[in-house]
Amino acid sequence: MAIRFLFWPVGLALALAVATPSLAAPTCLANGKSYNVGETACLTLAGESHLARCDMVLNNTSWTRIKDQCPGEAPKPHPTSLSTPTPGPTPTEPSEN
Repeated sequence: MAIRFLFWPVGLALALAVATPSLAAPTCLANGKSYNVGETACLTLAGESHLARCDMVLNNTSWTRIKDQCPGEAPKPHPTSLSTPTPGPTPTEPSEN
């Protein structure tokens, strides 16, 4: 009977420790670092960078795109076709080559 009183508190402590979930702060991972919910980071995917924020979506952390480019990054030129002529005056007479 003395053994029962000895193991009862130990068993109770183990049962409570297992039943208590560990409440870690939700974080997003990028570039080998952890970011808390609400923090922003510059992400590079498929060779293109964009600014994203760590958010909660359906009880999971997820990156949400904020801007198409990161701060301090030069704007990307718009793709144009090589056959598109530049606007300018239209010649009225043929020129010699």
